[in-house]
Amino acid sequence: IGDEPHLPYQRPPLSKKYLMGEVGTDTLELRPPSFYETQSVELHLGATAVAVDREKKVVKTATGEEIAYDRLVFATGTRARSLPIAGADLSGVVSLRTIADVETIRPALDGEGRVAIVGGGYIGLEVAAVARSLGREVTVLEGLDRVMKRVVSPAISEFYEKLHRDNGVDIRLNVAIEAFGSHTYAGKRSEQERS
Repeated sequence: IGDEPHLPYQRPPLSKKYLMGEVGTDTLELRPPSFYETQSVELHLGATAVAVDREKKVVKTATGEEIAYDRLVFATGTRARSLPIAGADLSGVVSLRTIADVETIRPALDGEGRVAIVGGGYIGLEVAAVARSLGREVTVLEGLDRVMKRVVSPAISEFYEKLHRDNGVDIRLNVAIEAFGSHTYAGKRSEQERS
C-alpha cells in the first residue's frame, strides 16, 4: 500500500540524474512489474493508508477500502521536514522527496532567475549542482556552521563547500529562515537585495 502511483523505486537518483532528465522513471524502479506478479505481491498504488484495525486485521485507506492482512509491516520511510514559517505554502516552495516533487522542480530550472535551496545536506547540494549545471544562479542557505554537518567530518564539509563555491554556488552558513516570499526584479537589484 503506497500513496504514490509508481511502483516502488529508489530515491537517491531523484536529486541527480532524474532531476537532470537523464533517466526515466523506469530506471528508478526497484523491480520490473513482472516481479510483483510472479511473486504474488498485490500492489495498492495511489492508496493512502489512514487507519489500522488490529482486531479485524485490516488496513483502511482514504477511499474507505479495507485491505486484510495476516502480518503488518510499517515501512513509511521519511518525509522532508517542513518549515512552519510564513510562505511555506507558496507556489515554487517545494521539498524534494518524490517523483512528483521532481516533476514540479524540473520546469522551474528551465527558466531564468535565481534558485534558493534551504539546507546544505546531500540533497540540497545535489540539487544545487544540477541547477548550476543548467546555468542557474544558486544560493544555498544552511542553518549550521558548515554544510553536511550532521553526516560528515569537518574536512569533508570543507571539501564540498569549496567544490560548490568553485562552481559558482553562493553558500550562506548560520542562516535562520524567517519566511518565504516572492520578488520580481525590474532592472538591477539594489545592494540590499543582493545581500
